[in-house]
Amino acid sequence: MFKRNKLMAFVGIIGLGGSLLAPLTAEAHCDTHAGPTYEALQNAIEENDFNHISYWVLPDSEAELKSTFDTTMSVMSKTEDEETLQLAEDYLFENFVRLHRAGEGAPYTGISDEAVDEGVALADQSITAESLQPLEDGGFITDENRTHVEAVFATLLERIDFDVEDTEAGRAYVESYVEFTHLFESGHAEDVEHHEGH
Repeated sequence: MFKRNKLMAFVGIIGLGGSLLAPLTAEAHCDTHAGPTYEALQNAIEENDFNHISYWVLPDSEAELKSTFDTTMSVMSKTEDEETLQLAEDYLFENFVRLHRAGEGAPYTGISDEAVDEGVALADQSITAESLQPLEDGGFITDENRTHVEAVFATLLERIDFDVEDTEAGRAYVESYVEFTHLFESGHAEDVEHHEGH
């Protein structure tokens, strides 16, 4: 039977490591429960399939994430206790986000409960719709940034329908996803001209 205090110690160590790093000006929404990493995590847990999250981290972090995933799934298979299951999920998510953000050159500063930036939320809607219209309607597409945004978006759409078992194709998509959403993140205002008032 899994020893809960051991898992709590692991979580504490991860939290301490994150606290020693200085935060960036901008916080990507991949560190929230509203972001795509959490959705990928849920798919991985539900299907017990590491492929759903492997492509969100760089190759040199994959083995560490796989070990954490295997530990989490082992814990979950041995208990029905809701508190323990939630703790195990949190442990996996925190490590997952930490390794993903390290791949972006960003420090891990914990899981955020802050609302997603309007621009990033609209970027996600545009990806789901495979259309820039949500960003157009929100005023985030301007004459100054249109050419660049359309080029980045076109590359993203070329990569969006990848096989989840093709990790490298997934990483190519994530690269485009991060580049696209960062264009509309408030901390990356230098990358794209927002409409007046944003």
